[in-house]
Amino acid sequence: MGPAPSEGDGAPLTRAFMEQLFRPLREDFAMLKRDKAADIKDLKKEVIDLGQRVGMVEQTQDAREEELDCHRRELLTLQDKIQDLQYQIEDLKNRSRRSNIRIKGIPAQAVAGSLEDFVVRLFHHVAPSLKEQDIVLDRMHRAGRPARTPGQAQDILTCLHYYKQKEVIMTAIRDTTTIELEGSRSFYVNTTAP
Repeated sequence: MGPAPSEGDGAPLTRAFMEQLFRPLREDFAMLKRDKAADIKDLKKEVIDLGQRVGMVEQTQDAREEELDCHRRELLTLQDKIQDLQYQIEDLKNRSRRSNIRIKGIPAQAVAGSLEDFVVRLFHHVAPSLKEQDIVLDRMHRAGRPARTPGQAQDILTCLHYYKQKEVIMTAIRDTTTIELEGSRSFYVNTTAP
């Protein structure tokens, strides 16, 4: 590019001169326009890719939210079922306790042989209508702390298999507080199940 004419040169500003003057600017502008168009095209592509990725993330998020809602509903259902089962377990425990009898104040020396044999003999003594071989005990154990001194009285908790047998025994001892068996040993049967 040649030197630009100055006012002092007196050279006229011609179209050719102006074109020559603006040609590098036009070329630079065209090159800048091509570069920016390519940049804009790249940006559009990146925006489209980003939009697709965001769309996929939103779809995944929606699927996760649906899954989470499903899990929440299942969790609430399971919590309700657990609550129902706990009520049923409590009911069964209470029904199981209905057959319990607590025998209080049995001295250790009163039980000569098997504890189960002693309890069966005691129940037969209290309710003679029950035959010893018909009395069925589901479980039985000493209740409370172990005796601190030899011969100290302890409680026995026993569960009869048949509720009717418990009712027969409880009816037989309803008006008595002390039962004597095998000599002077005395004990009483608690009418309330623990």
